[in-house]
Amino acid sequence: MDRRIVQFISALRASGVRVSLAESADAFRAVEELGVIDRELFRLGLRTTLVKDATDLPTFDEMFPLFFGVSDAPPLMNLAEDLTPEEAQMLAEALK
Repeated sequence: MDRRIVQFISALRASGVRVSLAESADAFRAVEELGVIDRELFRLGLRTTLVKDATDLPTFDEMFPLFFGVSDAPPLMNLAEDLTPEEAQMLAEALK
């Protein structure tokens, strides 16, 4: 999920939306607090933290579904893809 959010922020920047590092960090904190299960809450959390100029709202609204689908909850972390071997081992041990 983190990788997808980073790609989304990069795409916003490439489209001319000014997103600072502090705003990016705020977006990650918002997702951590709000979660990803409620799609609208997730979208609004990102929108609130990443868009500071109303003229950029259409760009955000156009790009969001490209990265996070239209009707489903945002994709969750793919453990097989996103964890290092060391992290996978730590997770396996913690689940025992």
